[in-house]
Amino acid sequence: MNRPASPAEHSAPWTRLWKAGVLHSCASGIAGNYDREILGFWLGQIATLSDDDVLVDVGTGNGAIPLLALDNARQRGISLRIHGVDLADIDPVADIADGASRFDGIRFHPGTSMTALPFGDGSVSLLCSQFAFEYAPRAESAGEILRIIGTKGSAAMIVHSTDSVIATVAEAQHHGCRWLLSESDLLPAAGRLLDAMAGATSREARTALARDPVAESARHAFNDAASKLMSQIEANPSAELLQQTAQRISRLLAHPFATHDEADAAISSLRTWIEDEQQRLLLMQAAALDQQSLDDAVRLLGASGLAVRTGRLLYGGDTCMGWTIVVGNG
Repeated sequence: MNRPASPAEHSAPWTRLWKAGVLHSCASGIAGNYDREILGFWLGQIATLSDDDVLVDVGTGNGAIPLLALDNARQRGISLRIHGVDLADIDPVADIADGASRFDGIRFHPGTSMTALPFGDGSVSLLCSQFAFEYAPRAESAGEILRIIGTKGSAAMIVHSTDSVIATVAEAQHHGCRWLLSESDLLPAAGRLLDAMAGATSREARTALARDPVAESARHAFNDAASKLMSQIEANPSAELLQQTAQRISRLLAHPFATHDEADAAISSLRTWIEDEQQRLLLMQAAALDQQSLDDAVRLLGASGLAVRTGRLLYGGDTCMGWTIVVGNG
């Protein structure tokens, strides 16, 4: 009988994403930290905090929201106690450029479940969550959130919705993942070509590959697979992962590896990257809330008697990014 996956195994694709150094999960569409309406939503919540208040961001990733809070507190001349919590094995100080200085004053809690938060009853002034609450066991997580904010704190969340642009793009991305992993010969063909090129690190050695029948056969097979990839990109332009895969393979081919093991490791790493993206997409699609699921979440978060308000987050004025949920006086 297969054993259940551990929390660490569930979070592994996220751990690898954060180790890659992206600040947040919308990094492909938003350069730097959050902007526009997303920024406005969070600054509106952070503005309710006073000197020495406690902010906890759950599902923090590489600390985008804690950074916003830290910068805002400095601008207002107040001091906040800021925490970032994530089930993944995060280390923003190490994984983000200038992390030691940028995150000075923020405490991170890696490998920490939303169902067992390390904060006392009623000790948190504002709990934040962007694209995190909906992934966790909701009843247990809602209970923990209400426990730590007590009667005086508040919670603010942005959660995935089934009708958001993210959900629409995710379907295209997932199709791209399925094609790459299950239908296409692209990765094996790229692997065979990289293997044939391994060791050809000089101009003379690369020129000699044109006379090598094994290398020529690998090149023709790869060109055929790459042509099919270009057709997929043209037919499925929303699947940015296909374009990213083409770019990554191009970079691999530009500089032949010194050994066969290095070439094999490069293709294995590329496959893992695609598999991780597929797993994250599956998790997101399962987590996204429709109206009934949102109503159920509101019921859970309203169990202590605090007011719960919901809305839609429209980015750029008309693009739905998800639901907003505010609990308490935030």
